[in-house]
Amino acid sequence: MPDISLFQPTVLQGVVEKFTAPESLELLSRAPKDPSPFPSATWDVIRGSRAVARPNVPNSEAHIVPRLGRSQESASFIYLREKKVFEPTTLHWIRQPGQIAATNAEAAVMREVGDLNVRFDNFVEFALWQMFTGSLVLDYPDVQATVDYKFPASHKPTVANRWDQATPDKIIADVRTWKRLVSRDGRAVANEAYASELTMSYIFTSFATNGSTTAPSNIYGGGLLSDRMKDSYYSTGVLPGFMGIDWHVQEAVFDASGAAYTTNPTDPGQETKFLADDALILGNFTDNRPFKIIEGPSADDDAPDQHTGKFAKTWKEQDPSARQYLLEYNFLPVIERPEQFIYVADVAPGNSVGQS
Repeated sequence: MPDISLFQPTVLQGVVEKFTAPESLELLSRAPKDPSPFPSATWDVIRGSRAVARPNVPNSEAHIVPRLGRSQESASFIYLREKKVFEPTTLHWIRQPGQIAATNAEAAVMREVGDLNVRFDNFVEFALWQMFTGSLVLDYPDVQATVDYKFPASHKPTVANRWDQATPDKIIADVRTWKRLVSRDGRAVANEAYASELTMSYIFTSFATNGSTTAPSNIYGGGLLSDRMKDSYYSTGVLPGFMGIDWHVQEAVFDASGAAYTTNPTDPGQETKFLADDALILGNFTDNRPFKIIEGPSADDDAPDQHTGKFAKTWKEQDPSARQYLLEYNFLPVIERPEQFIYVADVAPGNSVGQS
């Protein structure tokens, strides 16, 4: 049997820790991670302050002011634990002697390790997008829970005119209102937005078809979208600078486990978008470190003491003889500054295919 380094616990764990999220998983790629040794996640919800200081006189006691408005929230971690039994092809290479067999066995084992890691990353990305709707709802056979991220009601608005029918001035009025909310409540500048290709097309269509209508729409027309904006949108999926915001097209999907999953784990389920076609998320994703992933302690007995983050192990079953690989992750995405974001659930008609 070849010497497979991935069967060594320290090597396997090191490989898992070096995995990076693919660029297609935008929020996971951007989310900072904080370790926590506690059995549940705790985080602060920080509100913006608009108070001003009061003048004082020299040699007098300083004015006592209240702490920055905040509340402390807590929730259980989301616990992921899945394993694979290596396929017969993999076991064949593992059992063969020689360097060629060792190389093929390493590659086969790495494919299995990588596949489980992708499944975990996809779920974390799903949880992050759900978090920005204001709540994360888990409804699975083993887990039913809801995490409330304390979005103010005004930061989950509805539009009076859905954007498939709205004129440019209506769209601009909506965006201007949302930017003011983020600036006023979150004390930050809204500079990024995420929407589907369908929602973005409504912006383009509105400005392209309303150039000759009566005022005030006729002052916008197609001219507000510069050639540079259009070129960037068609080449990179980002509409830069529209209303002072970089607009990102979000079309990534995942396979949600269908109803048959409990009896047929290979069922891919329904193709679902991370961000629904009729939704829009707008705000400031960078200033004040507004969101993060809290990584909890491992629940596996084989994990090192106080280990946080993903934990991996592999072992051989004796009866029936089989090699198994397991991956575990204890985490929770959190928003500490919900007032920096706006979530709109019905900005435009959705597509009936692939909605969550």
